[in-house]
Amino acid sequence: MPQDEDLSLVGVPQARGASLLYVGSLAVLAVALVAEFLVAYSLLRDHPDHAKILAGESYAALAVGLLVLAGQAVLIFTALIRPYREAAIRVEHLAHALDQHTHRDALTGVLNRTAFDQLIVRELESLRRYGVRFCGIFLDVDGFRQVNEAQGYETGDKVLFDLAQVLKQHVRRSDFVFRWRSGRFLILASGIDVEQGRRFADKLAALVATHPFRQGVALTACLGVAQAQVEDTPELFVGRTKSALALAKEQGPGSVDAVAG
Repeated sequence: MPQDEDLSLVGVPQARGASLLYVGSLAVLAVALVAEFLVAYSLLRDHPDHAKILAGESYAALAVGLLVLAGQAVLIFTALIRPYREAAIRVEHLAHALDQHTHRDALTGVLNRTAFDQLIVRELESLRRYGVRFCGIFLDVDGFRQVNEAQGYETGDKVLFDLAQVLKQHVRRSDFVFRWRSGRFLILASGIDVEQGRRFADKLAALVATHPFRQGVALTACLGVAQAQVEDTPELFVGRTKSALALAKEQGPGSVDAVAG
């Protein structure tokens, strides 16, 4: 989050002063209008011959009072409401920046493990309550350490960024992509079973293998798929997804494996 941001609501003291001014002037105007009405009423009662003239003057005084009220409305908006609205927008922007800092991986921009820890609880609860099935897809870049050693860590970081963009572009809007660590990513794919998840993983493996990464780097990735079960805890679910990935890695680079339960 930017260091120069300040959570204090600038303008609130001025807004409070404007509020007091508004309330005070409103009270004075109310008293004046009531007094004007009483005077006009007594004059109309005591001098019926001048009723037409007095009525015109009363209407004029009432119009002036209404104009004063309109002026106060403008004052309260510019001096009180607008500063509060600006402060609220600023706080909203700060909350968004904090969310980005807390729940996003700084290198790739995808969600991080903190976000996963929160979302997996919600997804498992939806599975138990409403039967909303989903799969986890673990992706591990084959030989990523060699990419860092041969091309340098800066190139490795750029490759991971590009890989994250590939994943974000090819998952559905209802899916979530998380950076797990190093060259590992985890995808929560909603509304699909293990067979559909495997087909999805095959597609992702092919996309990674054919994508032109920076510096001419060619990548392959192994992917493991596991379908969430009603009795799963977050730890059990992640463990089974990792087991599927381990089975895929035993088969060699670019392989995909899945476990149903």
